[in-house]
Amino acid sequence: MIDYMKELSAQLNDLRDLIKRVEKRKQEYNKLPKGSIRVTSCRGVKQYYLRNLGSNKEEYISSQNKEQVRLMLQREYDEKLIKELYKQEKRLERFLKNHDIARIDSIYENMCAGRKELVTPVKPTQKMRVNKWLDEHQGQKNTISAAPLYKTNKGEMVRSKSEKILADYFYNLKIPYAYESSFMLHDGRVVYPDFALYSVRKDKTVYWEHLGLVDNPEYAIKNIKKLIDYEKSGLILGDTLLLSAESAESPLNLEAIKKKVEAVL
Repeated sequence: MIDYMKELSAQLNDLRDLIKRVEKRKQEYNKLPKGSIRVTSCRGVKQYYLRNLGSNKEEYISSQNKEQVRLMLQREYDEKLIKELYKQEKRLERFLKNHDIARIDSIYENMCAGRKELVTPVKPTQKMRVNKWLDEHQGQKNTISAAPLYKTNKGEMVRSKSEKILADYFYNLKIPYAYESSFMLHDGRVVYPDFALYSVRKDKTVYWEHLGLVDNPEYAIKNIKKLIDYEKSGLILGDTLLLSAESAESPLNLEAIKKKVEAVL
C-alpha cells in the first residue's frame, strides 16, 4: 500500500505558507471602512455600493475610488479564504497525527510464525514486497572483465569510488537496491544498469545510472545512446530512470543526489 505521508505533509506546509501570505495582506486593509461591497451591473457597466457595518443604507462608490473597491473585495475574499485554510490545516494536522500506514502491516507481522503459516494478509506487507523485489532483482549480474575494486557498506564490490558512495548512500537510507542487476531492452538485449532501486513508498522500481566520464566525448555519445534505449524500453527519465554524473572538473554532487532521492523515491 502506498504511503502518502510525504505528500500530505508537503500539502500541510503549502497550506501554512498560504496562511502566512493571507495573514500578511491584512495590514493592507487597516484603513478601509468596515462594511461590505455589493456589485451590480447597469447596461453592461459594473457598479459598486458600500454598506457600512451596522447600517442598512448603501453608498455608491465612484470609479475614482476603484482601488478602494478592489481592496475591499480582496478583503472579503481573504476573510472567507483564511477561515477555510485554517479549517483544512486543522483537519490535516489531526489526520497526520493519527495516520500510521505501517500499523496495517504490523497486524500480520506481529503474529507468531505458526499463525503466519495459515494466514494470508489482504495485501503483501512491506517486508514481503521488499523480499520479493530483492529475489527478482539479483545484483552483480554483469560479467565484464573489469574487476570491482571498492567494497560497500552492504559488503558487495563495485567498480568505482562514486558507485561506492552511491551504494552506501542508498544502504544508509535503507533503500532496497541491487548493483548491476539485469534489464531487458526493447530489442531483447540485456544490459546492467548501475543500480536498481525499490521505492517502498511508491511500490515501484527505479533505475540509476552513474555517468563518471562525461567529459570524454566517446563515453558521452555511448551513454546518450544507452539513455535512448532505456526510454524506448519504457523507462522515463526523472521518474523510473535517474542519473548522476561527474567529470574531472565537476565531482559527484551529493546534494543533487539527495534531492532526486527525496523527489522520486
